[in-house]
Amino acid sequence: MSALIKSGYDKLLAAGALLLLAASLGWVGSHQSVIAALRSQAVAAELTGVAYTPSAPRRLETNPAVWARPEAQSHGSGWLYEVFTPPVIYYNTLARSFAVTPPLNPADGGAPFGLELLDVKLEPYRLQLVGYFGEPGDYLAAFVSANQAETLLARSGRRFEQLGLSLRSFDVKKVEVPHDDARPVYDVAALAVLFDEQSGTEVVLDSRTRKLTDTPLAVLRWGTGGSSTRTLREGDTFTDGNGSYRIERIQLDPPEVVVARQTPGLPLPESRVLRPVGKDGGQIAGQPAKAGKFATPPKTGLAHNPP
Repeated sequence: MSALIKSGYDKLLAAGALLLLAASLGWVGSHQSVIAALRSQAVAAELTGVAYTPSAPRRLETNPAVWARPEAQSHGSGWLYEVFTPPVIYYNTLARSFAVTPPLNPADGGAPFGLELLDVKLEPYRLQLVGYFGEPGDYLAAFVSANQAETLLARSGRRFEQLGLSLRSFDVKKVEVPHDDARPVYDVAALAVLFDEQSGTEVVLDSRTRKLTDTPLAVLRWGTGGSSTRTLREGDTFTDGNGSYRIERIQLDPPEVVVARQTPGLPLPESRVLRPVGKDGGQIAGQPAKAGKFATPPKTGLAHNPP
């Protein structure tokens, strides 16, 4: 049965194909005149009138642009980054830092740039407690500041407007001193609690020692044996007849300072490492001196730190 159906289906398809072919031949035969007319028509377009003349392109007026010189990075004037000429960076193994010029060879000797490093230290806090007057419950604290020549006297609640500080509390108490003996040892200390408006934190000043910050300072001297000195922070700049200088980095331990000098006529600055020089008396600059013990302040009168 299935074979018979398949045979009939094939015959039907063949008959359909013959009918389609006959219809196509009939259509071609009936349209011979139209096909002949299309073949006789010209394919190319006929141009009339004046011949086409292409016009010259309009010239654009342009001004030459000059690129601005690259700005120095915050790390120093020699750290300039251009598109195709980045700086050549060296690693100074002695100073453990990067520079854009080779570091000084220690075998060369001499004072780099004519500068001597006398000391590396921490910057003192802008207000120091030096003593007090009065009796318990009615103390008048005495302070000094590097920015003011006179001694500042204050009680709790006083605000030092120029320094951005406020005295929250002041007290004199016994403080246990750490030692190896089993018996306790006490010292008398005056303690002033300040509110620092710049940092938003409380700072405690102790009459037994100077209050230091975390900012390192470098004490430099011009020329071997010279008398001109200057105390500088990281990032500070100064100039002399040989060029301009910048303090790139200050290290406390071991004490050393990286200085860069920009000389007129040279494209990049030179970097040098300064280390402390010896002082009379055997102490090496940059090494902190041993602090002596402060005398016990009296109960009345002015108490002060010994020199």
